[in-house]
Order: sequence, then structure tokens, then C-alpha cells
Amino acid sequence: MTRFHLVAGAASLLISLAFAACGSDSEPTNAGTGAGGTDPAGTQPGADGPLGGGVGAIGTIEIEITRPDADPVSYTIGCMGDTFPVTPEVDGVDGAAACTQLGEADVLERLTTGAPAGQACTDIYGGPDVATITGEINGETVDTTVDRADGCGIADWDTLLADVLPPSKGAA
Repeated sequence: MTRFHLVAGAASLLISLAFAACGSDSEPTNAGTGAGGTDPAGTQPGADGPLGGGVGAIGTIEIEITRPDADPVSYTIGCMGDTFPVTPEVDGVDGAAACTQLGEADVLERLTTGAPAGQACTDIYGGPDVATITGEINGETVDTTVDRADGCGIADWDTLLADVLPPSKGAA
């Protein structure tokens, strides 16, 4: 056997192994569908595509933001698979981005179980804004508040829930 035949045979074997590792047409796969869905293009929240990143949410939440020196701001975010209404519209809140963020495990955990007990937080005041969030996301009941009384609340508001809550008005 010539060296050419050995190299060609080895290349063929590697290609065959690569295809075998990827699966065949007869094996079921959820690639591109997220959580067993049926969106092969990955375009819905919950899909592995551009909107969902595998983490989109389904459900509706109501948010009320209060601040002693301003009228309350109330709005609803609906995550309905292919539509993401924010009613009424709120500056700084995009429905599609919010629904994607609401489907992330750490966000859903924070909204359903509250702030972690015993969490060490910096003693920084971020303002009097308080968001009360209620509703249901992915079958989980949401009933929590987020305030800006310390570094943990500020991080929840500005990072963890950045697409769900509008930018804060800051310290009074």
C-alpha cells in the first residue's frame, strides 16, 4: 500500500467518524429547537437561534415601579412565542429582549424565589425605585420585588433584569 493510500484511507476514516459522532438521519435530535420544540430555524424565544439562545420565556408579567417623587409606572410584558408586547410601551424595555432574558435560568430563579438569603451585598444606595413583579413565566409563579437599596438590588436591576426593567432614575 502506498503512502497516498494510507493518507486517503485515514482521511476517509476520520470523516466517517465525524459523521457518526454527529448522528444520522434516523436518530431524533432537538438541535435548533430548544427544549424539544419544533422551530428548526431557531427563530422563536426558547429556540437555539437568534432570539432565544435556548432560553426564551412563555408567559406574562406585570410590573409596577414606584418612586416617592414620581407617579408609578405600570406595564405588562407578554411572551407569547412569536410576539412580545410591552403594554403600554416603556422607554428602555424591548419585548423580545425582555422575553429572552426572562427565560434565563438565573433570572427565572430570582423572580420565583426572591433574592438569595444571606447574600453579601455592598452598602451602596442606588435610589428609591422599587419594582413589584407578578405573573407567570414558563409555568412558574412570579411574585417578587426588586429595589435599589444596596449593591445586590442595583445588580439585579441593572444587570440581571436589564432588559425587563427600565433604567433607574438614580438616587434622589
